[in-house]
Amino acid sequence: MIKKQVLLLLLAVFSCNILLANYTPIVIKHGGAAGDHHDLPIPADQPDVYYDDDNQELIIEGLGFVTTYDVEIASAATLTVLISTQVNGYYDTIDVSSLPSDHVYVITLYSPTGNTFEGTFLIE
Repeated sequence: MIKKQVLLLLLAVFSCNILLANYTPIVIKHGGAAGDHHDLPIPADQPDVYYDDDNQELIIEGLGFVTTYDVEIASAATLTVLISTQVNGYYDTIDVSSLPSDHVYVITLYSPTGNTFEGTFLIE
């Protein structure tokens, strides 16, 4: 019971932080999903991803369904991987301040369950 309360408290704190900060949600799609079908179930390990323009970092919120995600960030124009890292499955950030501005990037997250999630974001 206490674990559930702590998890709900953490979720509330993270949600408040997102509402108060200058975070842009990044639409993440499951690698196996086709088209724009909204009736497909979302895998439990699909994280929420946000771009924090003020701190120039990506925020990964996975809520612990997996312990880690392997992450690649690539240029959308060349598909060259510019950042490759591993993040915590609960909550983590990735510094993207070294990436050039006015470019679109692709973020790909690989879950240890075999799921792949992908989205795009713009650094202005």
